[in-house]
Amino acid sequence: MATSQSSNLVNTVTGEASRLGAFLSGLDTPTWVSDSTCEGWTIEDVLAHLAGSASGWAATIARAVAGDAGPPEGGSFLPAGERGSHPTGQAARESRQQSGPELLEMFKTRHASLSQLLEGLTDEDWDKPCFHRRGALPVSGYLGIQIQELVLHGWDIRWGLDDGAELSDECLPAMVDLVPRWLRNAFAPGLDLPTPVRYRFDVSSPVAVHEDLLVTGDSYEAVPSGSEPADVVFECSTGNYILLMFGRLKVESAIASGRLSIQGSSEQAKNFNAWFKGF
Repeated sequence: MATSQSSNLVNTVTGEASRLGAFLSGLDTPTWVSDSTCEGWTIEDVLAHLAGSASGWAATIARAVAGDAGPPEGGSFLPAGERGSHPTGQAARESRQQSGPELLEMFKTRHASLSQLLEGLTDEDWDKPCFHRRGALPVSGYLGIQIQELVLHGWDIRWGLDDGAELSDECLPAMVDLVPRWLRNAFAPGLDLPTPVRYRFDVSSPVAVHEDLLVTGDSYEAVPSGSEPADVVFECSTGNYILLMFGRLKVESAIASGRLSIQGSSEQAKNFNAWFKGF
């Protein structure tokens, strides 16, 4: 992997963790225990999950660098076709005893350790296979998925307190690169909805995306936008494109709030959230 690419990944992880830490530093006690936009999760729950994840990412990458891409003790690969489950807010609460400020210090400490590990990786290390429950990935690909976790859960926390919260420009290139993999996991085939349907994404900045998703019922295809007529054209910023693709925005409410505009069928537009489910 090129040094510039690995540096961008490290800078994205470090920057996102730093921005989230700075935001959380100003919270008072009642806010820490308030709900985030992750259903059933408080802000403390989400941060506990992210703090625990940081140490897990570091351990998994360290094993990969040492030549071990297999599951950790007690872990396993997911069976083919299984989406996998996400931890619950209740599980996060049961696995911790720390309060908000203590969790924040843990989050900062563990991300500092992760950053130190990443900065010591060689170009060769970034290409080594690394365990992920859906199948081994290069260390660079594994870290990209963890950037996704940090970016989206950070937004979940901030949006619960500020409905104008946006993603940082710095994370957008990495997040756009992750969209194809996410869609493969999020697609829900075989729904009783009108097909075929062509969704077009007209995203000009900060990172341009001009792509169609052609859904045929049991499958879909991603292709560059062309001259073919689209059933729905989504127009938005790159940040809101990411939030839509990763299931954080519902089409109807995003249009009402001004985050998204469409051309074409409003019913087909709303069906996008059914075809590609967040989880």
